[in-house]
Order: sequence, then C-alpha cells, then structure tokens
Amino acid sequence: GLQVLGSVPRRRTGTRIRWWPDPQVFTKDTEISYDRLLARARQTAFLVPTLTLTVRDERTDEVREESFKFSGGLDEFVDSLRIGEPITGVIRLTGEGHFHETVPVLDAKGHMHSQEVERELGVDIALQWENGYDTTVRSFVNVIATPSGGTHVAGFERSINKVLNEQLRNAKILKASEDNVTKDDVLEGMTAVITVRVPEPQFEGQTKEVLGTPAASRIVASVVSKQL
Repeated sequence: GLQVLGSVPRRRTGTRIRWWPDPQVFTKDTEISYDRLLARARQTAFLVPTLTLTVRDERTDEVREESFKFSGGLDEFVDSLRIGEPITGVIRLTGEGHFHETVPVLDAKGHMHSQEVERELGVDIALQWENGYDTTVRSFVNVIATPSGGTHVAGFERSINKVLNEQLRNAKILKASEDNVTKDDVLEGMTAVITVRVPEPQFEGQTKEVLGTPAASRIVASVVSKQL
C-alpha cells in the first residue's frame, strides 16, 4: 500500500518516473542506447512545441546531457527532415472531425455491453516541396510514431492527389484529354509530417506501427481538401 512520507510545498508538482529494464525480458548485457533516447526526445519535442526534454546520462564519470525544445513545432520538424532546397514555404493544414464508434463497457453490475460514443479527431499536418525527387513522410498518432502509416496517411495521400489534380485542371495546366497526375508525381520532392490526436486509437498489430481507425482516413482527407 501507499505510505505518507511527508509533505511538499504547494507549488512543487509533477510526476517523476524511474524505470529499470525487466531482467526477465532483457539480458544482463543489455545497454540502453543514449543516441536512440536522444532521437526519441528530439522527435517528441518537435511534436509538443511547448515541451522541454532533457536526456542525461550518468552511467560513466563523463556525464552527458542534451536538451530539446522547438517552439516552431512541426514547421521546424519538416525543416530538419528536408534534404534539398525548398521551392515552397511550409504549408500547415489543421482541423478536426467527429465520428462515432461502438465500444464495450462494464455496467455497475459488472456486465459487458456495447455503447456508442462520439470521438473527436484532431489533425495537424506540415508539408513542403523541395527541388529533389525523394519523398519523406513521417506520421504520428498521439505522439506515437506510425512508421508503416495507416488510415491517416492513406487519407492524406488520396486527398492531396485529388486536390492538386482539380487545381491543375482549373488552371488549364492539365488539358481535358490528358491523364491525371499520379500520386507518385504529387509526392515527389515532398517532406511531410502528419499527426492526429484521437482517444482510444485502433492499431494494427502489437507494435502500433499502423493506425487502423477507419474514420481517420475520412477526417484527414476532409481537412486536406478544405485547407489546401
């Protein structure tokens, strides 16, 4: 149980988390990678622009420490990922949408039943085109990286391809007799960071590398269509 150990000043607040590797999972010679912790802290600082993260390594006599804070958020994230020279500014697309889903809940008697709840999904995207040919897309759900994409990335790619083709035809750059520009053409030279915020996201698999929430595709596509 919990024990009262003393009192603290009223203004001293917060949570301290101390963590040790589980010896039943990790071998005795397992080492925590300082560089990987730095990369994770740096990434999170981009995604939460008001947050300062400090990594301090005291395992040797030579203490190493590095702090990260990026007030520019996703704009700075895109700038750090970009390889070539930019041919556009950083474009921000933000918005939200609502959807309903059925979830299992326990009643007062401990019985399981289904209940429909309304969810809100927030979208924040930063993108920029450069003069190169490579495409760099990073996607996240609630600050969790989804390196294999998912419904949010699918909605982004589908919508941005549709919007650009519509604008190319409106501007008479594409003639009626010409085929649409392909998705690969649209993504060429693009650097983008796609983030969504949603309670109880659905992931495909235990590694959480792919977002499976169906509504994310529709809502992200709608935000891109309206904002771009």
